[in-house]
Order: sequence, then C-alpha cells, then structure tokens
Amino acid sequence: MTLPNDLLAVTQVHIDQLVADQIREGPHLDFKRDLPTAWNDATKHELLADTTAFANSGGGDLIFGVEEDGQAQASAVIPQVIVNVDQEIRRLQDFLLNLAEPRLPGVKVHAIPVSVAGTEGHVIVVRIPQSWAGPHRVKTNQHFFVRDGLRKRQLDIPEIRSLFLRTESQARRVDDFRTERLGKILSGNAPQRIVDGPILIAHLIPTQAALGLVQIDPVPYTNQQGLPVIGTSAGMARLNLDGALVVRNETPQGETHGYSQFFRNGFFESVLVLSRRTDEGRVVLPSRSYEEYLIVLLVNFRRELDRLGINSECAVMLSLLRADEVQLGVKSEWGFDDPHQTLFDRKTLVLPDIVARSDVTPEKALKPAFDLMWQAAGFAGSRNFNNAGEWAPI
Repeated sequence: MTLPNDLLAVTQVHIDQLVADQIREGPHLDFKRDLPTAWNDATKHELLADTTAFANSGGGDLIFGVEEDGQAQASAVIPQVIVNVDQEIRRLQDFLLNLAEPRLPGVKVHAIPVSVAGTEGHVIVVRIPQSWAGPHRVKTNQHFFVRDGLRKRQLDIPEIRSLFLRTESQARRVDDFRTERLGKILSGNAPQRIVDGPILIAHLIPTQAALGLVQIDPVPYTNQQGLPVIGTSAGMARLNLDGALVVRNETPQGETHGYSQFFRNGFFESVLVLSRRTDEGRVVLPSRSYEEYLIVLLVNFRRELDRLGINSECAVMLSLLRADEVQLGVKSEWGFDDPHQTLFDRKTLVLPDIVARSDVTPEKALKPAFDLMWQAAGFAGSRNFNNAGEWAPI
C-alpha cells in the first residue's frame, strides 16, 4: 500500500494502514520516528540529504511520525506533538526551498492529524517528485545523494556526471518535441485543419511527463469534459493516434479556430487562431484577454493533472506563428491605442520555456512568459501586473 496521489486526501486511516500492512521502506518511501527537536546544521543537512536523494532518483515520500522495526517495516504511528504545526510546515518548506541547489521543484509538505492512545498530534509527510531540474546537491556540504534501495547514498564523480547527462537528455527531449510540433503546424500537419491566420500555441509539459513517468489513457476523454482549450471551456474529445483531441468552433469545411491535443505521454498542446483585427487590418493579440486565457488554461490543466494523480509542476512554452502580422493590443490610460506599440519583430516568435511550479499561483508562474511577450512587442514588461508582481489588470 502507498499513500494516495492526492496528498491532501491522506488521513490517519492511510497512515494506520501502513503499520497494519507492515509496509517496508524502499526506493520511494522513508520513515522517520520523530521530527528533529532542534533544527541545527546537522539536522538540516540530514533533511536535505534525504529529500535531494529522492529528487535525484525516482521521487518518494519522507514520513515523520512512523516508527520502523529492525526489518525497515512500519511498526507504529508516533504522533508528533507540535505547538504550531503551520509554523513548522513553513519552516520545513523554507529549508527545502533554500538549502538545495538548484531549488527542489514540486515538493509538498502536509500535516495529517492523528490520535494514538490519547495522544493528539500529527504525522508530517514530505512528498518529493523526481526532478528534471537537477541533479540537486545539499548546500551545507555540496554533496549529491541518490536513493539506493532502503537508504540514501552519496554519489561519486562518474555518477554525478551521469546525472547531469540525464538532465541534458530530458531537456533535449522537451525541446525536440516543441520543434517537431511547431514544424507540423507550420507545414499544415496539425491534428485538425485550422483556419488561416496567426496562431498562438501553448505547450504544457508536466515534469513527470518529461521524465517519461506518465502514460495517459485517452479513451475516457471521449465521454467526459476534461480538456481545456485556449479561450474556451473544456469540451468532449475524439481519439487519434497521439491521444485525445478537442476541437473548438469547427467550420462546415472541417477547419477549426483552435484545438487541444493531450498526448499519451502527458505532453499537452493548445492552439488558438487569432482573428481580431484593427481598423488598419492588422491582427491583434489582445494583451489582457490572451493572458486571461492562458491563466485559465493553466488552472484547468493543473486541475486535470491533480485528478490524474500527476504533480502539477510543468514547463510552459509559448509560441506565436506569423507574429510579424500581429500587434499586441494595448490601451493607454486615456483609453486610446498606445502610440508606442509595435508589431512583433519576427515571423516566428518562440519564447523561452518557463517552469510553472505547483506551489506558485498560475498568474505569478506565467508572469515571466507574459513579460517576454510584451518585450518582443517593444514594451518593458506586462502592464497587467502591479509593482508587487501580482496580476492586477486595469
């Protein structure tokens, strides 16, 4: 038995079952009887060694409050009596955020209330997904660790080199996917014929999918609404060789103004053809509306990943085809078109990918991409964010 994919759904029933089933520690599970009573350099180092080992391997759960016997099997639930559990969670999150290099992506910390023989307390679960941003090292001593069977171990130089090569291979796999998909769309080989016009494309790639850990069954999407499309609500899908395809506003000629393709490997592509024009006939990318569309797209895609038990951290890649025909639609404070706006300066606009961490709001996660889009049109950054970096369109 393992804990549910949705960490927030874990209850004492699940923790008790670990003990009842005498679940054994392994490559993806580690029990700790107690949280450290004092967080000094040694205890911080131990925490980061454990968590980076999981991130550098296959991911896993680090559970504080479960005792193990001599055979590494769960033997008892030990409630952790914590004066301020929210403060303790924030402290753990701070350690995990700042004491690993590079930062650990997608880590979640959750406190499960438990009661044993009249003692009230919590079991703390730290869930660490396998990372594609590594390899990660512990800042306190610059060492790299991996999970090896029941325990962690430090890596030697050849193993560290191998981890770096694995990371480069994963990044190349993502880049190759995007290049191939843009090529197909440009050459008219999209999964559905699309109407003529400039095209906004969003590729969302979950970290777990980039690591080759995801396999999507597309069949259920043919009888449920679960796939979002840029600028519209989720719709029913049809099957194709790649996975599940949702089409919006299909014309009698079989063309569409947009679609979303959910690939069997967990990669996701959503397309919108831009049709709004200025009085001069230029195609407009509405600066506020398109950001709203993409924020909603990420919200809904995250919701679907959560339903599937997939960590919602993902790479986001935005592209604009025929961008030299498009101007960013911006209104000045007086309500007129901003006189400083320009057309985009190239035919194919391919923005660098960003990582939308699961613990960051969609608005803040997408801000770097939005800023780049505005800069490509001649502005300093997105005007839909205030000085605090919060999405606050006027």
